[in-house]
Amino acid sequence: MPNNLTTKASSVASTQAEGETGKAAVDTGSAWRRLSPIAILYFTASNVKKLVSFGIYAVPAVAVSINAINLQSKPYVWSAIIAAALLVAMSGAISYFFYQFRVRSGHVEIRLGVLNRRYINLPFWRIQNVKINTPFYYRLTQFVVVVLDTAGSAQEEAEIVAVSGKYANKLRQQILAERHQYVEQQADNTDEKIPSPSAKTDSDTDEEILNQRSLYDLFIHGITNNRVWILLGAAAPFYDNLYRQGFSWLESNGLSLQQLLGEQNAAWWQLGIYSLTILLIVMGLLALISVGGSVLTFYGYTLSRQGDRYVRRSGLLNKQEVSMRRSRVQVIAVKQDWLDKVLGRANLFFEQNKASQQPEQDLSAANTLLVPSVTPAEAEKLSQGLMPDITMGSAKYRAISKRFLWHHWFIRLLPAYVLLMIVTLMDSLWQVAVIGTVGAMLLGTIIGLRWWRWGVAWDGEYIYVRSGIIGIDYQCFQPFKVQQAAIKQSVLMKRRKVATVQFVMASGSITVPYMDEEEALALINSSLYAVEKSRRSWM
Repeated sequence: MPNNLTTKASSVASTQAEGETGKAAVDTGSAWRRLSPIAILYFTASNVKKLVSFGIYAVPAVAVSINAINLQSKPYVWSAIIAAALLVAMSGAISYFFYQFRVRSGHVEIRLGVLNRRYINLPFWRIQNVKINTPFYYRLTQFVVVVLDTAGSAQEEAEIVAVSGKYANKLRQQILAERHQYVEQQADNTDEKIPSPSAKTDSDTDEEILNQRSLYDLFIHGITNNRVWILLGAAAPFYDNLYRQGFSWLESNGLSLQQLLGEQNAAWWQLGIYSLTILLIVMGLLALISVGGSVLTFYGYTLSRQGDRYVRRSGLLNKQEVSMRRSRVQVIAVKQDWLDKVLGRANLFFEQNKASQQPEQDLSAANTLLVPSVTPAEAEKLSQGLMPDITMGSAKYRAISKRFLWHHWFIRLLPAYVLLMIVTLMDSLWQVAVIGTVGAMLLGTIIGLRWWRWGVAWDGEYIYVRSGIIGIDYQCFQPFKVQQAAIKQSVLMKRRKVATVQFVMASGSITVPYMDEEEALALINSSLYAVEKSRRSWM
């Protein structure tokens, strides 16, 4: 039997007639199959990514080692680096050798792992989403990566890392059709109407395009969502080496900054201009890096609706296709940073479960459909298409209690400030006292803005939560999707008749602090009643 699964599987899928139920024939038989050898590239890249992720935590140790070792005088260091690169390359081949899978009788089965062997068996009806990715090293081939997402833990996710695009679409079509049948059976005793899936779910002609992002939109998104500062923080231990190497390079090219910026050669205003110019150049470079990341991630962005599903396609080098059932959207969030607010833009999030948890700020996460840098009007239109009659921006929000200010100002901030002043004034540390005073005033202002932004509203169908400091964030969810609701009160809060409300959703928790006690109880009771009364499926 040939080892190249995808050639045979795609041939079977394209030539075998569909059954009476309209499902595509995707079974590979009872024998275990290997992937195409091109999967070695995927496994190698995955291992490199894991190594880099782990290496971030080892940055300080690496920096100290580099400072202590002169690489040019230690040839064995380069030998170790080359050996490590060879081991990473070999790990991809080993992972490929130990990976096998088969699709039969409505189940996807996978065996993988070298030392920690794993066996995954996923029935079609348990698969929530089917994502198709095309890494850049697959772009010149017919192969794609199929990611199968369940509502369980991240360990229950599965990837078929090298199948043909035609076979992947057929597999997705059959999985979604069987999933739809399961949902219909679960909804037999409810009044919920579930739209029928399209007979050709892999055809773009059956889709309604809801939103597309231009290069200008992606440019704005890169500017307003600059994450390069995180990389700068991680690289801090290397600054000393970079500083010395930079000055050595300039001096080797006949430019001495010490002579140029010496007190005898430059006035204070010249130093200011030099500093400002360097700062603007650095910020410009960082902005360009951020814009480049935005374009790489979201190039060709298209959000479309296909039956009861929302589909996002994007990516310049690595093509991504993420599908999400409408009912699985737990929270609609509109988030505006201060720069977004200045430019009149916002990021719109459709959030589902976080079982396959990626970092929350990862804007390309598969558990979230993001529409980057939309206008408020576009955000409202897209939100209402998912949750009709939603009114996040115009809802009448009820402010939280002023006890929030009293607690943070006078119980938390003031004692720490007084203690700092006593210590600094006793030792005549005037500069520290001034810096501490300015810092306390800044923190006090932030607390005030935080209280001013926070609010909650509900209209019987939806619950809205507003938060932020300078920017503003909105979150909206349907009460019947709440998994857990809690009221939290300290002794002082109970005496002042205020409470903190927390809603736990499949997408995470939403908290509203220092609500009026009666309003908090009314909100909790109405949410729990909606959960008890409603029998609608949202999985």
